[in-house]
Amino acid sequence: MAHHFSPIKFDNKGNIRESVFSILRNAILDKKLEPGQRLVERNIAEQLGISRTPVREAIHKLELERLVTHIPRKGVVVTGFTKADIIEILVIRTSLEALICSIAASKIRPRELDRLELLAKQISDEHGKGNLKKSNQLNNKFHEIIYKTAESPRLYDFLNTLHEYITKFTEVAYSKPGRSEEVWLEHNEIIAALRNRDSLGAESAAKRHTENSSKAFLEMAF
Repeated sequence: MAHHFSPIKFDNKGNIRESVFSILRNAILDKKLEPGQRLVERNIAEQLGISRTPVREAIHKLELERLVTHIPRKGVVVTGFTKADIIEILVIRTSLEALICSIAASKIRPRELDRLELLAKQISDEHGKGNLKKSNQLNNKFHEIIYKTAESPRLYDFLNTLHEYITKFTEVAYSKPGRSEEVWLEHNEIIAALRNRDSLGAESAAKRHTENSSKAFLEMAF
């Protein structure tokens, strides 16, 4: 049965194209839209209560991310992604996270370090309570502080394109028994390197953290 989309609420129409893109990509990542399923521009627009233009633009972005493809005489269909695709995304994420932490080490300020320490504690506490969704939200804030501290707009944008992938992968990784304790230690290693303005140390700690997160995700997902 085809997935039915709910209309976009008025207060979410600030950037309609990005909203539609996020809705469609999440539906693919959550497998609500399965490989081989057609995306009919007119139907999606009617369900979301918007014009066809932002749907067309969102589908084009999905093509660039290789999540959908255009097949002659059939139209646009979902391609989804394979384990190899996921591994590629994880490798790219690891490199970008390590780089941005390295840059942030020379620019981070005491108040940002204090905020990271508080978030690391909150992440651990929420994980311990079994609140994985809340823990993941706080984890996003933790990394967002580092991203912004680096003051590298293009690198920030690159990481943002992976945001929804990272969020979903992290949710799965956090479900691995014992991962909470590992994350607590890894976050504190990153904070210590940043506080010492140790670019190489921050790069190494971030790389270790993301590699362990990737490993946990793959173990739980496959």
